Amino acid sequence: MDAPFESSRASDVSEYLLARTAEAYMSGNFDEFAACFILPQQMETFEGRILIETTDDLRNFFDAMRKHFCRLGITDLVRRCVVAEFRDPDTIEATHESRLLAGARLVQPPYPCFSTLRRTQAGWRVADGQYAIQDVLAHSSALTGATGSPPHSSHNGV
Repeated sequence: MDAPFESSRASDVSEYLLARTAEAYMSGNFDEFAACFILPQQMETFEGRILIETTDDLRNFFDAMRKHFCRLGITDLVRRCVVAEFRDPDTIEATHESRLLAGARLVQPPYPCFSTLRRTQAGWRVADGQYAIQDVLAHSSALTGATGSPPHSSHNGV
């Protein structure tokens, strides 16, 4: 196993976790995705809040998001850290912007996310997230697990 990522810059830690989770989403690597999160944790949108308590809960969340991305034809998840600050040596509060792309086309308006990142013995992990997704109920619903949509078919992108 690789050594935990360390940096004296909060933004580097945020960018590292953003890159890891985006790659995991795009490649379908749940284990890599799960390694970026502390459980239990809360995820929240304007439409609702979920508590992810177990690895199975996290797997369901991951699968719902991948199905949503597949339905939209997402080929790239572009996220960049806007601001990140240490609150104490083991806690970072970070805001990033997410863009969903299908080729060069922006699929929905960019949206900000606020996350708390915590240093654990295994390295930095996401402890919670708030997603300010407006006017895109399907995305918010996928995040909060209330998709109510038909099963997804195979897709070459996500």
